Amino acid sequence: MSDTLETLESDSLSSLKQLSISPNPPKTFSFFLLPTELRSRILSLLLCPNLHFTIDISEENHRTSTARLNYFLVSKRFGYESYHVFYSAHTFRIFPTNYSFIIRKRTVPLLARLPVHYLNVLTKLELRLGPAWSDAPKYWVITNQLGLQHCQNVRTLKIFIEVDPSGSTFKGYILNARTYTDFCGDLLRQIMERLPLLERIEYDAYSNVERDGPLMTRLLEETTKGMKKISRGKERNWGDSLADKLEMARERAKARANAEGETPE
Repeated sequence: MSDTLETLESDSLSSLKQLSISPNPPKTFSFFLLPTELRSRILSLLLCPNLHFTIDISEENHRTSTARLNYFLVSKRFGYESYHVFYSAHTFRIFPTNYSFIIRKRTVPLLARLPVHYLNVLTKLELRLGPAWSDAPKYWVITNQLGLQHCQNVRTLKIFIEVDPSGSTFKGYILNARTYTDFCGDLLRQIMERLPLLERIEYDAYSNVERDGPLMTRLLEETTKGMKKISRGKERNWGDSLADKLEMARERAKARANAEGETPE
């Protein structure tokens, strides 16, 4: 009987010793042995958790973006793949709309601050119209210093209209609203000229902006001349009415071309 107990005790101790032995550490693997698609997916989860906001120069960047940019410093190759994912996925604003930057006489837009190799991988830009409409900042101009000529992979331009001073809401109060309308139209035309691969322009606006207003009409005319596709954003549900407005803009552009002696598209 005692022999049996000793045998069971010995077996139990042996089993406990085997359980107490720490397992072999897991084998490591190289991140770069993963397929490119899987690496891009992992980097997207790390760098792009929220694509619903537009990146602009702001005091909040240290909280929203700076921490993620630290991944660029892991290694040269990791940084190379990281910045391709980060800058190609997000939307970047062409001119700042943050009030603290608008009131400054000398403000360098975000695009002008980015290195050329970052600009080369951008795919989406945003132009926000309405802020400081009564006195547009002097740095809201398309120059070589802005760097649009390096954005060779931009396919989508998002235009968000906060306010249209030429609309009926401001009728009788604004004397030079047409000036701002022409300013925005000329700005859009110059932007399209600098983006050779631009395919689509997405329009969105606040509820106070009229889809038949002078500003929207002028922008659609420029879009038609540039032969770009048009789409609508999520803020306003313009639906088929925007397509009707685009058709009207096309007819108006043809009429203007005929009047100027040009060959209509």
